[in-house]
Amino acid sequence: MPRFPSEAWAAEFQKRLNENALYARAAQAWEGDFLFLVAPDEAAPNGEGVHVDLYHGECRQARYVADPDSVRSEFTYRGRRSDWERLLRHEVDPVKAILDGSFQLKGNLLKAMRFTSAAKEMLETAAKVPPD
Repeated sequence: MPRFPSEAWAAEFQKRLNENALYARAAQAWEGDFLFLVAPDEAAPNGEGVHVDLYHGECRQARYVADPDSVRSEFTYRGRRSDWERLLRHEVDPVKAILDGSFQLKGNLLKAMRFTSAAKEMLETAAKVPPD
């Protein structure tokens, strides 16, 4: 089973997101990319994450990023490793996590608000990728 974040996790996430009809419908008009970022810690002093390229309900690419500075992304969803673990176990709602400060969302918030159902479905799919 893949750990988050990793290449194996990214590949499994891409596969599952592309199989998710609810996401495809909610994201029909969406074009952009996301970086799911784990904040710097002892395991990854610069942080690490998964970058996803999204286009009209399809995930064209998902890849592990060892150096977050190496990628420019329209949106970044950032949290500590422990908060990611809680989110991926369905212990935290992804939107409420932004409101309580556990996660930060950077990017065009007006655009993000138009696609909240797609974003929520994307994070629900992430939570379905089996952990280690």
